[in-house]
Amino acid sequence: MRHILAACLLLASASLPAAAYELEWRLALDPKTKSAQGSLTLGKGAGEIRSINFNFAGAYSEIRADGELLRRGPRALWTPPARGGTIRWRVAIEQRRENGAYRSYFPGDWAIFRGDRVFPSAGVRAAKGAESRARLVLDLPKGWHYDTAYLLRADGSFDVDDPDRRFDRPVGWMLVGDIGTRREVIAGTEVALGAPKDEGMRRMDMLAFLNYTLPAMKDAFGTLPPKIFIVQAPDPMWRGGLSGPRSLYLHLDRPMVSENATSTLLHELTHVVTRIRGQRDEDDWLAEGLAEFYAVELLFRTGGMTAARHQKTLAWLADWGKGVKSLRGPRSSAQTTARAALLLRAVDEEIQRATDDRRNLDDLTRRLMRERKVSTAEFIEAAEKVAGRKLKSLDTPLLRAP
Repeated sequence: MRHILAACLLLASASLPAAAYELEWRLALDPKTKSAQGSLTLGKGAGEIRSINFNFAGAYSEIRADGELLRRGPRALWTPPARGGTIRWRVAIEQRRENGAYRSYFPGDWAIFRGDRVFPSAGVRAAKGAESRARLVLDLPKGWHYDTAYLLRADGSFDVDDPDRRFDRPVGWMLVGDIGTRREVIAGTEVALGAPKDEGMRRMDMLAFLNYTLPAMKDAFGTLPPKIFIVQAPDPMWRGGLSGPRSLYLHLDRPMVSENATSTLLHELTHVVTRIRGQRDEDDWLAEGLAEFYAVELLFRTGGMTAARHQKTLAWLADWGKGVKSLRGPRSSAQTTARAALLLRAVDEEIQRATDDRRNLDDLTRRLMRERKVSTAEFIEAAEKVAGRKLKSLDTPLLRAP
């Protein structure tokens, strides 16, 4: 009887919800100063939080808070009142790359930026097991529209939920102002496409493209995020593609499929969905190589290219990456990425041969998705577990430690 009672108590305690605390992130855009007033307010359950250590580096200013705030350089240690409180800051929106192109841009009637540009990173000391319940509120000039990588609530705020973190912080791409958006549910995922109005975003073309490639991506990776937000913008934004959590940016002049039959859109979507990245800079080749492999492979699987075109694309990648001697440099260049994609194709083929076509690179990618940050050694180990044997394709100078 005592054993039964103990088991019941154990089950009851396991079913109790973890302690929760409410967060309200707010952002008010100011077109005159090209900046925004940001804040974080602690609501119900605020007593679960001991302190929050923010990193207010670079673009932040005018930092003030209820309770105790200790500043040391860019760090700000906030000890909020037990009943809750608010910390506020101002942040400049615009940010340039070294080549002068913008990563975040605010011309006045619209703005494009990432959440991690305007909401500071932070380390939290909280009661054991406590988790946040967070929402995002955007305070905008009258008539402005907006969208983010998060699902919209009935009250107009966004549900900020990151299953990998206890402290939910808004990240990913955001677009506000005089903008146009289209949305559709594809393979169970809300897909939203946004750009400044009258700039030529081909929203219906992109939706048609995604209607046959996203289901194939879900088949390959086993899952898609609840929402994917794709934003586009013209010059002077950077003329490339940049992925973020549940979202990506693509310059308006970038085609969905390039003349060499690779796809920047599918490349960045692979980053968005898998979230795989190298454990160190020298492992960067893996995430970039996977993204480029699937940028070609998914297009081929869905009938977007013929077998002959597929072979021509692989030949182009081989020629582009032929001078690469090692994949493990400080960052993956375009040539390194091309060579990495071909190595992964060889791994894919060898896994299929070793398992009589029961497994392929998709199975390996799903395994790596559970780890997220992966070293080259861990990749090799995982690949050989999936194959059930050593792989000759991985016995190569390309993967030797620098």
